[in-house]
Amino acid sequence: MRTRGLGVAILILGLLALAVDGCWPPGALVYNAPVTYSIAAGEEVPGTDIRYVGKTEKGAELIIEGQKAYKKTADSVDWQGTLTRDVTLDLTTRIVRFTEETLQVAGAAKVTVKNPTPEAASVPSEAPLEYHAIPVASFVEKGKRLPGTLIEYIGPTDKGAELGGVEGYPYRKVMDSIVWEGRLKENVFLKLDVRVVRYDERGLVVTGLASLWIEP
Repeated sequence: MRTRGLGVAILILGLLALAVDGCWPPGALVYNAPVTYSIAAGEEVPGTDIRYVGKTEKGAELIIEGQKAYKKTADSVDWQGTLTRDVTLDLTTRIVRFTEETLQVAGAAKVTVKNPTPEAASVPSEAPLEYHAIPVASFVEKGKRLPGTLIEYIGPTDKGAELGGVEGYPYRKVMDSIVWEGRLKENVFLKLDVRVVRYDERGLVVTGLASLWIEP
């Protein structure tokens, strides 16, 4: 029963996420990551120029675009800009709580990587900007590659979905895992950990999680 439940959960996640996958702009990869940050007074929200000054009688004092802003719990803290060449960030968060020492925010980070050139590589142990537990799903046509990787879906066989660009045994059945580590650009790294939802002559459907490491 647990296995069946896992399969249903994977299928539902895949179908929901495929709607996002289909909306990617041409020549770009888009990742929507959940984020939570605890920002010390005097520090900036990662990837932005928003600085937390501290707690005041008016609320949490921040510096946004060089101007003072006073925020209360549940207020928005958003930012849009460029992280590095061909990589943009659209950050949408809300304040969870704040004290004299720290500001806590939670929300989502939309990272867009334009003109990716995937290649196999080891991902770094840490980076100035990291995004984890990113839900992903893809429909990969026969003869095409899994987005952001060099893994190709060759087609269905009696042994399972046949893949190219993987080490060792190239076949995967429904609910089997596919893992990839590499770089999308010189300073942008991707780890993909997905499972097969279905496969046939038309294509391969996978869903799972991704992580990004970015070195601005």
